[in-house]
Amino acid sequence: MKYATDLIRLITNVPVLIDGTVPLNQVEDDPFVSILYTPTYSLSTVARLTQNLLNNGKIEVAQETLDETTLVYKAFNSNLASAFPSMYTLLRVVALESFSLLYMIDNDPVQLQYVSKKDILRTRENLNYLADFFGTQSDYHHFIQTMRDMNISLGYLQNQIEVIMSERGVN
Repeated sequence: MKYATDLIRLITNVPVLIDGTVPLNQVEDDPFVSILYTPTYSLSTVARLTQNLLNNGKIEVAQETLDETTLVYKAFNSNLASAFPSMYTLLRVVALESFSLLYMIDNDPVQLQYVSKKDILRTRENLNYLADFFGTQSDYHHFIQTMRDMNISLGYLQNQIEVIMSERGVN
């Protein structure tokens, strides 16, 4: 299966340290503090495995036009990367985590053994944090519905991951 070039461009080369932590430049912008959510700047094992596939060119890409409602389209058609670099990095982390889950389910289900509900919950927490931030910035309100839709989808995955793994023959 081939994936949109823009999607692959967004999720490729997310910086990561050996322990899975995503490094941030602490002086580049004022950190947003949510009273409800705390972001986690790190990658799961499955996301790091997917990153290796991306970096080695093992995931096929295709030129296709993205729908305007997608997270990727919205990210590339905003100034988020320059105005709020840490939020853009977190958005890339969320996109990579989400893609990784779906990619492994479809293409390499054996790797699902490295998925935990905690990993999915962390991604959902990051999505909610981003949605909370976007709610404070009128230029980014259009991101919120996409964040909510992704959160619902990941909630289904979180609650069904054992069933999916069983159906795919992963113990």
